[in-house]
Amino acid sequence: MSWDDIIRPHLEPLVPYAPGLRASQVRERSGKDVVLKLSSNEHPCGPVPMAIAAMEAVLPWMNRYPDGGAGALRRKLSQRHGVPIEQVVVTNGSNELLRFVAEVLVRPGDEIVYPWPSFVVYPMVANIFEATHVKVALDDGHACDLDAMLAAITERTRLVFLCNPNNPTGAIYGRDAFTRFMEAVPEHVVVVVDEAYFEFVTAQDYPNGLEWFDGERPLVVARTFSKIYSLAGLRIGYGFMPEPLAQALDKVREPFNVNTVAQIAAYYSLDDEVEVRRRRAENQEQKVYLYSCFDRLGVSYVPSEANFVYFMTERPVEVFQALLEEGVIVRDFGNAPALRLGIGTPEDTAITITAFEAVAARLGAF
Repeated sequence: MSWDDIIRPHLEPLVPYAPGLRASQVRERSGKDVVLKLSSNEHPCGPVPMAIAAMEAVLPWMNRYPDGGAGALRRKLSQRHGVPIEQVVVTNGSNELLRFVAEVLVRPGDEIVYPWPSFVVYPMVANIFEATHVKVALDDGHACDLDAMLAAITERTRLVFLCNPNNPTGAIYGRDAFTRFMEAVPEHVVVVVDEAYFEFVTAQDYPNGLEWFDGERPLVVARTFSKIYSLAGLRIGYGFMPEPLAQALDKVREPFNVNTVAQIAAYYSLDDEVEVRRRRAENQEQKVYLYSCFDRLGVSYVPSEANFVYFMTERPVEVFQALLEEGVIVRDFGNAPALRLGIGTPEDTAITITAFEAVAARLGAF
């Protein structure tokens, strides 16, 4: 018997997702007592206090299955955003939502149009469901090029993934560009707007996807509690979509796919808007500090509307390793001439700037 003859052959070229290094691994390698894991776009603070208290209160009841329909959380999201509850979906991370949408819509040979470089899940779901990849390069500002993506759509296109702010670059497309895109996109194409980082945005021109959501047009708005709400370890995302599509997703999702602790934490996280505003402001402030360091050292970067910064380097392998030796973990992208640096606390930023200065002194120009 050969497993190659049994496993679906189209999975052969797929590469499993590779998470970034953990702080404990780098601590052993670098000898640094303080190691900053800034590679996974995690928020540096823990969950909000109300969420922590709610999670602790519910732990004695873990012998019971969770609410299979996430009813309380969906009602709260419905009321918060003015969207009927039938059009609200809660999933095990927003990744799962993206995969479910592809699972119920994409047939082998259908085209999925997505920006690149962008979120790695887009090509993953295209591979899993045997779709044709249509990669569209980012524009000169490192954001999704909506005009080019519109031009790439054909009769075979089933899905278009947009990422705003884009991961890994942090750049956004503006309201006018999105308006033109939505007015021109064909009706047979489902547009999925991935807004995992929208709470960090401060730009006035940012087009909130829900402004175009009416429950009728083929538009999905995907979001997550992993980032500004610091629930990455619980894996909980949500989205808004037309009711027929939401009903189709219910047919393919696993029973009890979102655990009780995640639902409770997300529910109470939504109550702390003051903390969200504080985190947004602090994130913006720390980016400005990092920009000043990069400007001083001659490091090129993309101004970011997210909680990370994409910076350019012709020596990505050397810079990545040098930063590791300084106790700072960033995200690399193979041979791409850039690295991604997450935003931490003010203390983290001070350590990070010291690390960049040390690397610049050792390597010279980035």
